[in-house]
Amino acid sequence: MTAPADDPSHDEAARLLDENEQLKTELESVLDENARLIEDRDRLLRRVAALARELQSSNSLQITRPGDRTGEHADAIPAATKLSESEEELRVALEELQVLTEELEVANTGLQRANEELEERVRARTRELNGINADLRRSELRMSTLVEGIPQLVWRSGDRGDWTWCSRQWSDYTSQTMDEARHLGWLGAFHPEDRAVALDAWDNAESHGGLSFEARVLDAAHGRYRYFQTRAMPVRTPEGVVLEWLGTCTDVDDILRLRHQQNVLVDELQHRTRNLMAVVHAVTIRTIKGSRTLEDFRRCIDDRMSALSRAQSLLSRRGSQRIAFDTLLRAELSAHVDLDSGDSRSKISLSGPEGIPLQTSLVQTFALALHELATNAVKYGALSAPSGVLSVEWQLVHTAEGTECLHVDWHESGVDIPEPDAAPRGGGYGRELIERALPYQLGAKTSYGFTSDGVRCTIEMEVPVDDIRLETDYARTPA
Repeated sequence: MTAPADDPSHDEAARLLDENEQLKTELESVLDENARLIEDRDRLLRRVAALARELQSSNSLQITRPGDRTGEHADAIPAATKLSESEEELRVALEELQVLTEELEVANTGLQRANEELEERVRARTRELNGINADLRRSELRMSTLVEGIPQLVWRSGDRGDWTWCSRQWSDYTSQTMDEARHLGWLGAFHPEDRAVALDAWDNAESHGGLSFEARVLDAAHGRYRYFQTRAMPVRTPEGVVLEWLGTCTDVDDILRLRHQQNVLVDELQHRTRNLMAVVHAVTIRTIKGSRTLEDFRRCIDDRMSALSRAQSLLSRRGSQRIAFDTLLRAELSAHVDLDSGDSRSKISLSGPEGIPLQTSLVQTFALALHELATNAVKYGALSAPSGVLSVEWQLVHTAEGTECLHVDWHESGVDIPEPDAAPRGGGYGRELIERALPYQLGAKTSYGFTSDGVRCTIEMEVPVDDIRLETDYARTPA
């Protein structure tokens, strides 16, 4: 069972009480001795008074019989003897009285010194205790200021979650008053699904040497739950007895969200890396097969790696956002021609809605296909001929299955092609990508052919209907 918390001034107050009790005992002993001496003095005074009366009576008896000569000698002897004894007894009594008077004076002097010492010690201890109380008040003020200034929700508890106090932050965040939070009332601010976790943690807290668990706490102002890390440590006496538990609740909801986002991004990075390595491997093998010389291989592989690098750059800048088709298209064309120049504006026509998203895992393959189309257009097609024109149009198409598809029409015109059915110049890798890789990897419908004045290519592929969302259901509405 948890013992009540000690006041920091308890030990000093107890020491002061012990000293006061000792001084009180000494003072009572001196007072008792003084009372005894006074009683002895009063007894001796009464005896001296009695002896004085006897002496007076004896003197009176001698004076009343001056002329009686007959028995004068016979009576004089006993009277003188009695008078002598009384005088002796009176002298002894006076001596005892003198001694008692001196002892009483000594006792009174000691009593006065004891009183003065007691008063001085009381004043000194009072000043010391006042100083301790002042230090305690300053310490409590500093602690109160610290507790109210930290972002954590602070509380004190007995065993098994029997709360005794909570900070202002707890009340402000959960709208629970201190009385409502006492004992097990604080459980009402935790998510119903997490209350068993909290109680189980308390059951094992002492054996584990501390309390630690994560659970959702109600944000009363916004009507939602956020994850908090709840921790507490026991306050023990030198003998190891648990006096109480001091604990905090720290908002870790944002950290958990970021951690989840980080895991998603790491998974995405690993997925992209695997895809990139597969694409690089395929491109390299295909480039080797299509190259006649080492110089052809170097030139082709360099161009294709540059295209992959541009795609990766877009993916890196966008982060978790999808890449739009028009962004990818403009980035690839800009690597070959200046889209802002007057000549390019007269030879290149781009038309279609902005922001149509592409599946992230397929951007690299699609970028390579656009790269091959642009490269062939620059080397052999519309962008190499003085009268050539490149027109790229795209739009969203609703299918009968209820999905949305991106339809791209790449049309080159003004190119002199004497043999439309002849094998394409440039090795045919771009046509292979479009006719084989895109249908296989993207599930796209493609066509690639030559008209009388240029290349005509169409690509139709499904557009993802959802955006990547990293948010999770951490923040829930109250049950």
